[in-house]
Amino acid sequence: MEMFEEILIATDGSEHSLQAAKTGIDLAKLSGGRVTALYVVDPGVLSDVSHNIVDDVVEGMRRSMMKEAEKAMTLVEELAKAAGVPAEKKIVEGNPAPEILNMSKGMDVVVVGSIGSTGLSKYLLGSVAEKIVRNSEVPVMVVY
Repeated sequence: MEMFEEILIATDGSEHSLQAAKTGIDLAKLSGGRVTALYVVDPGVLSDVSHNIVDDVVEGMRRSMMKEAEKAMTLVEELAKAAGVPAEKKIVEGNPAPEILNMSKGMDVVVVGSIGSTGLSKYLLGSVAEKIVRNSEVPVMVVY
C-alpha cells in the first residue's frame, strides 16, 4: 500500500476533523506513510468585527484562534505518536480551502472531515470540504 506515503490531514479541531485525523493516521500506519496535520487560521473571521471593535480585542481573538489551532495540532500529534506514525504539524493563516489545496501539492491523499450533524445537513459536505473535493489534484477522503 505504498500509494499513501504522504498524507495531509486538514483539521479545525471539530469532532469531524478528529475522526478524519484518526482515519488519516490509521491509513498512514497501514501504508507505512507519514502525516502532515494542517490547521488554517482564517483571519477573515476577524475582518467582519475589526471595523467595530478596537484592535486590542481583535488581537486577543486572533491569539485565541492560534491557541485553538495549537490544541488541535497537539491532539493530532499525540494520536500519531501513539500509533507510531511520523507526523509534522503546520499552522498557517489564510482562507482554509485554498491553503489546504496549496498544501496538498506533493501529497498522495488529503483527509478532511465533513461538518454534517443532523437532518439534511448530515448529507451535505461543509463548504471547505466541498471546495477541496471539487478542486484537489490528489484524492480526497472525506470522513463523516
